[in-house]
Amino acid sequence: MKIVVCVKQVPDMESKFVVVDNKKIDEAQIAFKMNDFDEFAVEAALQIKEKMGGEVIIVSAGPERVVKDIRQAFAMGADWGIHIKDPEIDAGDSTVIASAIHKAIEKIGDADLVLTGVMSEDNQFTLTGVMLSHLMDIPHGTNIVKLEVADEKSITVNRELEGGLNEVIEMSLPAVLSIQSGLNQPRYPTLPGIMKAKKKRLDVMTAADLGLSEVGAAGSKTEFIKMFVPVSEHKAEIIEGDAKTAAAALVNKLKNEAKVI
Repeated sequence: MKIVVCVKQVPDMESKFVVVDNKKIDEAQIAFKMNDFDEFAVEAALQIKEKMGGEVIIVSAGPERVVKDIRQAFAMGADWGIHIKDPEIDAGDSTVIASAIHKAIEKIGDADLVLTGVMSEDNQFTLTGVMLSHLMDIPHGTNIVKLEVADEKSITVNRELEGGLNEVIEMSLPAVLSIQSGLNQPRYPTLPGIMKAKKKRLDVMTAADLGLSEVGAAGSKTEFIKMFVPVSEHKAEIIEGDAKTAAAALVNKLKNEAKVI
């Protein structure tokens, strides 16, 4: 089987976030890592490869620093990958990114399965998998917490629903799956894997290489307005008096707050 895994590099949430000019984060103070949900997707792909044979290809968009996390996936066992490296693509919204990944998958050709994390830890849009499914015109399953591949034509998946429920679906291949956390336990790269990762094939592609004519703001369907860190206000007030008096005072305060809102 030919399995494509979409990997995104995200800020480590333990980093100190400083917003510059209401437009971007100061990356000088940020540590970056592979998106946790994408690690589960990489592990799922590797387990399918071990059972069915084939190859695992990593696709990631971003600046030069994302190579570190692509190589991490290689060290886990992925075979080769594509680095979409173009500042105009990076400047675009989810539509631009998904379009670029779609074009990269077309370059790969004959993908049986495309895996993404259910969402990214930074934006949490949950859009990439859905958009890829639409662009590729193939089935899509979200919130996958279990999967079983019987052959190269179909796959059985469990989808996590609200209230702790699971939905079991049999899907035809090719398909796109958005992997939820807890599906598996991602493996740690071994020393031999790390050494091999340095020599594995990594193709670098730009918007021109992918045949994308509309990138950046031109290809975006949304407009960036402002980025800011929400102000945290902690305020507590003690209401004096007996229970009856305090309850009446509390009701009045709540009514006044509701009028302000």
